Amino acid sequence: TGEECDGWHMFGDQTWCNKAMKKTPGVLALSFGIEERDLFSEYMSNYYRVPTKLYDCFIEPEKSPPMAGTAPNGTKKCDQNSGHCYETQYQSYRVCLGPERVKVHGRQYVTLADTLKGRGPLSTHVKIDVEGSE
Repeated sequence: TGEECDGWHMFGDQTWCNKAMKKTPGVLALSFGIEERDLFSEYMSNYYRVPTKLYDCFIEPEKSPPMAGTAPNGTKKCDQNSGHCYETQYQSYRVCLGPERVKVHGRQYVTLADTLKGRGPLSTHVKIDVEGSE
């Protein structure tokens, strides 16, 4: 409920429980299916100061600055009009989410369990936007 969460924070079609988003050491955001730009991971980085890991095996790196490693990566303050930008460190992987760890048609897949291994309770925020393609 809103009371249990100490209110809600909304951004586009995403809603966060305020209490769950209090700054906690070791928190990480994982974003699967980022395509050219991933507003979820940028918002997690720039608003909540959470480092992110980005996963997409379909988008060509030259079409996605975060996948190419050319988006600012924890090196400067970002504003809403600055384009692709991360105030905290991000890591990008040409990997997709799947039911098992496997390589298919040259694409590497990992499971959600693989990416969450070693993560503690309530330590990871996850966005999955795979549009049925993985």
